[in-house]
Amino acid sequence: MTFVTRMVRLRRPARARLSLIALLLVLWTAGSSAVRAQDAQAPPTSAAQDEYVPIDQLPESEKLPAAPYLIAAYSVAWGAILIYVWMLWRRLGQVEAELREARRSAGGR
Repeated sequence: MTFVTRMVRLRRPARARLSLIALLLVLWTAGSSAVRAQDAQAPPTSAAQDEYVPIDQLPESEKLPAAPYLIAAYSVAWGAILIYVWMLWRRLGQVEAELREARRSAGGR
């Protein structure tokens, strides 16, 4: 049985779908950022190109807009962390409820 099949057959299908969507989103963003990183690598430069040129004098093709990628990466990372913590919080609440029920049925200590 594959991982995706196990996720779909869980007791709560909505949670499984949410986990699957989160996993696919993380994989998609990781893949697209890897492609962008490969595209952003500068080609080897000659000795004449190694000297300092002010940013406002560079042609548009040589300017790298890194700030939007950095903001997007941090947003995705924090979003994934928040979703993970939220899922743990809900699961912990369910386990605590089941534990209370088990204590009550076992004689209630």
